[in-house]
Amino acid sequence: MEKNPKHQSTEGIINDDKVIIVNKLYKSFGDNDVLKGFNLDLKKGENLVVLGKSGSGKSVLIKCMVGLLYPDDGEVAVLGKNIPKLDQDELDHLRVRIGFLFQSSALYDSMTVRENLEFPLRRHWISKSKEEVNELVMEALKNVGLEDAVDKMPSELSGGMRKRIGLARTLILKPEIMLYDEPTTGLDPITSREISKLIVEIQHTYQTSSIIITHDMACAKIVANRMIILVDGICYAIGTYNDLEQSKDPKIRPFFE
Repeated sequence: MEKNPKHQSTEGIINDDKVIIVNKLYKSFGDNDVLKGFNLDLKKGENLVVLGKSGSGKSVLIKCMVGLLYPDDGEVAVLGKNIPKLDQDELDHLRVRIGFLFQSSALYDSMTVRENLEFPLRRHWISKSKEEVNELVMEALKNVGLEDAVDKMPSELSGGMRKRIGLARTLILKPEIMLYDEPTTGLDPITSREISKLIVEIQHTYQTSSIIITHDMACAKIVANRMIILVDGICYAIGTYNDLEQSKDPKIRPFFE
């Protein structure tokens, strides 16, 4: 277990082993200092869990990674690109390579499941024949176990099914990186475990590198190759689940009790 890791500057960095590098990231909202020099790196092919209490800045962190929020200071490099320095066109092109599963799944209620999955292809002007689009839709649904839901409306789906469809919609672009924002929030323990196992299956099937933002320890135990604990706006500790579970540190123990 390592506390307060330091990273080299992301300026102009190309690192085949690290697909995301966050260096000395600061973000405040008025007088509320949320991130205070946060550091992180995501290695190619791994699932990295970021743990923190509600309001600690976990969601702010991943929104900075995709340019939905801009940091006050520091650097965020994703696939070798420094996010705060990209223009909108460059950012849009990079986002095609990044999957983002929102807490709410963010499905369009007026669209069928099929139409929801087709939307990212149209949004990014990806030219495919009708047959190719259908093949991509059914492949994505198969990988989340919901081929039979293709013509249903979101209102006909359970919370767990909506999460799966949200994930399928993200996977249709075959992203290199997945960002999961509280993927098990609002789900019962059995469905939460199913979603957690699905995250691991996606990692292996698509060879994705993923950051999972959560406070669900059962999810973290299933999905994490490494874990970061975010405390007081910094990366307080890094380790495997077992490493951190054995810690006696009073700022770490509460997560495991």
